[in-house]
Amino acid sequence: MKICSIMFTVGWAAALAFGWMALAAPQTEPEAQLVLHMALSALGAGLGLWAWMRIRRGC
Repeated sequence: MKICSIMFTVGWAAALAFGWMALAAPQTEPEAQLVLHMALSALGAGLGLWAWMRIRRGC
């Protein structure tokens, strides 16, 4: 249960951090870096959602 809780926290923190970086990026930032931030944000959200589902089932 503790591992799932840590994965939940880290996943959603990554989603928020990288999502903010993607949204607040200046217009001059390379598009590849923007895509990387969006992909890492989606990966973090997926990890957070997966961990939440595991916690609901009892991990």
